[in-house]
Amino acid sequence: MDQPWNTTWSPFTDLIGAGFFLIPVSFIGLALFMKTRDPVMISAYMIISGALLTTGGLFAGYMSAVPIYIIFTALGVGGLIWSLFFGGK
Repeated sequence: MDQPWNTTWSPFTDLIGAGFFLIPVSFIGLALFMKTRDPVMISAYMIISGALLTTGGLFAGYMSAVPIYIIFTALGVGGLIWSLFFGGK
């Protein structure tokens, strides 16, 4: 196998598209929120994972999913700004 990552996830990416990777990333974010209840941590996670998915999508040729990943990253930035300025304790 010369592309194990693509071979493993190809049934899901063929059905849903390259946006499939947002599903496990979102579940991990949801689990982090249930564990910590800290929106700053979740927003930072969304920024980092969205940026990695965006750059990976650019280099791997998943150009149709890049706008979805950018929106995911922008939601993380918005959540970070909101929780830093308006979510004080």
